[in-house]
Amino acid sequence: MNEQKRIEVKVTIEAAAEDIFDALTKSDQVEQWFSEYADISLPQKRYAFWGGFTPEAPDRTQGDHPLTAVEPNRHLQFKWQFRGAKTTVEITLESKAAGTDLTLIHVGLLPYQDGQYAMADFWSLSLENLRNWVERKTIGPRCDFSTIPYGQVCLQVDIDASPETVFQALIKPEELERYVATKARVEPQAGGVYDYGWGEEGGPIKILDLVPDEKLVFDWTWTGKEQPEPATTVTWTLEGSGGKTHLTLVHSGFAPDRACQDYQVGWLHFLNRLKFLVEVGPTWQKAQFLAADH
Repeated sequence: MNEQKRIEVKVTIEAAAEDIFDALTKSDQVEQWFSEYADISLPQKRYAFWGGFTPEAPDRTQGDHPLTAVEPNRHLQFKWQFRGAKTTVEITLESKAAGTDLTLIHVGLLPYQDGQYAMADFWSLSLENLRNWVERKTIGPRCDFSTIPYGQVCLQVDIDASPETVFQALIKPEELERYVATKARVEPQAGGVYDYGWGEEGGPIKILDLVPDEKLVFDWTWTGKEQPEPATTVTWTLEGSGGKTHLTLVHSGFAPDRACQDYQVGWLHFLNRLKFLVEVGPTWQKAQFLAADH
């Protein structure tokens, strides 16, 4: 029998617990940052969400999640049938002097297999959007689970900052370590080292092409859980206009029949972190994962 996995993540939101609870429990707000559709009723113990932005792209019937516990402005818990497993999501809000600490715990998950996305990546993406929706009434990209990319991943995000600023977040080790890297090493030139410090699992190796403030290309390897993957290529392209940046990421070189939803979700949560790291500035901090399913 597969060992069940547990996710625990904490994020600080600069807002009152009441405002965060509204964003978590009012259907119209949930549709702004989380799911394509929502139908939530606390008195009726209903916490339904479904559509393309929800993992497995459930329909209305599949998106029914019984609400099993609720304490206004402090706590809610619901059931989620996911990948054939009966899982439980619990969210706790704790008021602090500088805002509110949100802790999310997701238990009962089955280990994901090669080619499947990690739910920790989905929650990272979603909680970053929740934080920015509550604080700034804006969100980053959401993942469309109704369409599975094959052979490559192509993602785009608009960032309210210049290409020069965004490029620094892609090339400076101290910036990379804020949102993606463990111990970054960068030699900013073609043929130079580009390493996230993830160890034997893999990741970037070296820079293949670099045009300051316009393009960064590096090669990528990954060991996988069962067998190593062939080398692939990651290309970042920056286009500036009016002090803003349109950032495109293409991860290519996979076999044409290789489903790439794992990379789609994984890169999206890093893109979201990058967007808000740059837009919010030095005070931005990534969510803290105390346990994850990867």
